[in-house]
Amino acid sequence: MSNSFDVIVIGAGIFGLATAAELAARRRRVAVIDRFGSGHPATSSTGRSRGIRIAYDHPFYVELALDAIHRWRALEKAGGRQILHLTGQVDFGLDTKLAAIASAVREAGGVIDELDAAGLRRKLPHLLTAPGDIGLFHAQAGTVLSDTGMAALKAKVLGDGVKLFEPERVIAIEPGNLTQVVTEKRRLEAGTVVVAAGPWTGALLATLDIHMPLAPSIAQVTFIAAQELVDRPGIGEWGGEGEGLGGVYGHPVPGIGYKLAFSTGQEGWVPDVDQWQPDYEEQARLFAWLDRRMPDFPRQVQLVQRHPWTMTPDGDFIVDRVGPVVLACGCSGHAFKFGPALGPLVADVVDGKPAHPLLRRDRPSLVGKKAAAGDAISR
Repeated sequence: MSNSFDVIVIGAGIFGLATAAELAARRRRVAVIDRFGSGHPATSSTGRSRGIRIAYDHPFYVELALDAIHRWRALEKAGGRQILHLTGQVDFGLDTKLAAIASAVREAGGVIDELDAAGLRRKLPHLLTAPGDIGLFHAQAGTVLSDTGMAALKAKVLGDGVKLFEPERVIAIEPGNLTQVVTEKRRLEAGTVVVAAGPWTGALLATLDIHMPLAPSIAQVTFIAAQELVDRPGIGEWGGEGEGLGGVYGHPVPGIGYKLAFSTGQEGWVPDVDQWQPDYEEQARLFAWLDRRMPDFPRQVQLVQRHPWTMTPDGDFIVDRVGPVVLACGCSGHAFKFGPALGPLVADVVDGKPAHPLLRRDRPSLVGKKAAAGDAISR
């Protein structure tokens, strides 16, 4: 087997697989390396489901989500397995956030409806409301069956000739005329190396004297066994849990019922843990939220999972180039939904196009700033 490629992608999560798929479609010779193996429980791109929504406060993400839905549907058709379960989403919470979401969705050509208290109750009968409460609803939202989506992307890249090395840890990246990537088992080389290694990205980049304000975090999700909820819309609460834009999000999960989680993570991520045990104090806090907001919501827990995500100071991703190295990182808790639409963002930078201003590594909202593991998903 040749050890020389056009592009080496470090990380076989959603960013890495989507990038490999797009590069292969552009006739590049691609290798992907993953420390634990694609979809492993220690990684960010693990688990049964992720939410998907076009409800964003910036048109860039609305357009990206609309593109992602189209691309997920194409993967469904190619593989013959359901990936999307779209039941809509209700957003509630800070009035200013809701107004920004509605404006951005409409600017990007999406459809979103405003709800009064009665409308909120019609969409979410479990939700307690008061006179004057408002919210939003849009239909192009719901659930990505993430394990199925990852399997579909993996099958696509392997079918397109991408070489996948897993589980295999990268030891060093050595820039040169051709950049060398050294693993525990082999030495590979390529003109460009994409670092899409999730919470491990910061340490890898630091070996190249590239320092990004990334904060790995541990997030927890709770799956409620309630089949009667699988056709309910997802939820997004903005600003309901204290400072910033923290709150709760959730969506239906076919075959289980419903998934709920806080939009904030916790300190404590370390690189060599291969599975994270549930935090039952956080589960108790989630049930306390249900007591306040949806007191008659089912409480039978089927599964609690913890996994990492990686925050940036502004909640936006980083997709940019430093010499032969392309950064694809800082998912900030909201990247998975975009799935196959992430690939073209990275592949364009690999091809020499300038990074999108919102994703540049030197944007003002990153320079001189720090991220914290407990920052809320702000997008």
